[in-house]
Amino acid sequence: MELVHVRLTAADLAGSGRVVVPHAHTGLRQALLVGEDLVVTDQDGEFHAATVVAVDGDGHDLEYHLKIGARLPVDLAAQRMNDVDIEPENADIHDVVDLLGDLRDTLRHIDRA
Repeated sequence: MELVHVRLTAADLAGSGRVVVPHAHTGLRQALLVGEDLVVTDQDGEFHAATVVAVDGDGHDLEYHLKIGARLPVDLAAQRMNDVDIEPENADIHDVVDLLGDLRDTLRHIDRA
């Protein structure tokens, strides 16, 4: 799983729930794909779960549309960024964190309606 830094505060990320990041700002060699999960850090040093929901651009200047999930404690962020599978005893914690992020996103859409 990849780590991407954004130039926004934790409050900005929690408020919008979405962010667009140019590939050039990610520091990544490989392009991200729609549906790919990653960890995002913000200006406040907080970690957030995120998912690529769209990729725009001409193949040269890509932009990633990220859906920001729940904040992650350092240990959960580290577990997600490891290349090994999450240990079974921690899988339920990650599922709950992802569900909380989805719930926040759903509530954000209800408030806008």
